[in-house]
Amino acid sequence: MKSNYLREANRRVAIKPGKIAWILVIVLVTPLILYYLYTRGIKYLNFSRAVYTDYFWFRAPWLLVHVVLGITATLIGPFQFIPAIRNRHPQFHRNLGKVYIGCVVLSTFDSFYLNYTAQLGLVYSVGLAMLGVVWLGTTVMAYLSIRKGNVRMHREWMIKSYVITLSFVGFRAVEDTLEKASIGSFIDRKVLMAWACWAVPFFVTEVVLQARRLYAKRPIQSFADDRSLSYKD
Repeated sequence: MKSNYLREANRRVAIKPGKIAWILVIVLVTPLILYYLYTRGIKYLNFSRAVYTDYFWFRAPWLLVHVVLGITATLIGPFQFIPAIRNRHPQFHRNLGKVYIGCVVLSTFDSFYLNYTAQLGLVYSVGLAMLGVVWLGTTVMAYLSIRKGNVRMHREWMIKSYVITLSFVGFRAVEDTLEKASIGSFIDRKVLMAWACWAVPFFVTEVVLQARRLYAKRPIQSFADDRSLSYKD
């Protein structure tokens, strides 16, 4: 009787590996988000030439819109992955998702102008332009997946989308670290991070998602068979 009670208690308090992984992600990502907000994001809410500097001032409204939309998407993202919100408040989840998609779409097209007017060379501008293309593409795929009722595909594309959302958070943190370590020139660091900030996390995310499917204890339901939730306006 006692052993049965202990087994039941252990079962209730046991934490699944997936939850442990999400906890680790939160612990690692949260400081990066706070660092970005403290060192970059929040300061641009002070709309002045001194803050934006001459480099950004002639396109300050574009940068302000980009920063506000990016911060909004960054803060919304985590709530979309909380099962309790998805399951108990599906309409709130959908509405929040629409705001997230709107932020991504508008911020992406806004970023194309910022990239076009950047003065750090072609490779830098193309790197950030491709970031925008991948950001928009992953988000659109997440939307189309849920419109087709394919929840599993939707979740995987949303994970990829949010990883790209966090790319500039990683951009600034790694760039500052390289600067403090006196690695590379100013231009070298900018060009490197314009590509690495999104390409490396995107590749790692894809490997993790595919490895999860490959080494699952039981076969993961195929995308075509996953129709557990239909999209409703």
